Amino acid sequence: MKTVILSILMLSSSMVSKLQNKIEFWINTDYDQFYLVDGNEAEIANSLWINEDDFNSRIEVSGSVMGIRTERSGKVKVIVEVFDKKPDFESQDEYDHIVECSFEIKSGHLMIKNCPDFELVKDIILPVGLYRIRVSSANLSTVASDYSGVDYYRLSIWNEKVMSAKSVLKQYIE
Repeated sequence: MKTVILSILMLSSSMVSKLQNKIEFWINTDYDQFYLVDGNEAEIANSLWINEDDFNSRIEVSGSVMGIRTERSGKVKVIVEVFDKKPDFESQDEYDHIVECSFEIKSGHLMIKNCPDFELVKDIILPVGLYRIRVSSANLSTVASDYSGVDYYRLSIWNEKVMSAKSVLKQYIE
């Protein structure tokens, strides 16, 4: 189990967001999903992915667990970037699907867990507070029926002052 310490410095008031930290790793995504968890939440809700809108948006929050739907089962690449404030888009063309959602960190730990075992893959230490998480999914059309592919998932995280509604910025049509 690795602990990655990431901190957000809220010192800059310039117009450009600054990348504070970046990590890349591979995660097992059986059942086409993985989880972001506030602290050491022990279980996930049975109600994940029941709602068609949540399924199509590829992200759902239930309590202190955020489910992220991937295009396939197996090992996929995940990139996590923590910014000091909302980052600008470099290019939406690189991604097939982009969605943002608010998430509250009460424990100071954003844990990334696999599916179905709910085992800890990364522990990211963040200040307690409200965050916005943008999930940008790329190369979804490369996934074949044998679950091979080069899809990857970029998570951009920044502090926000007020919780806001989920927003699909670019919808992938299967």
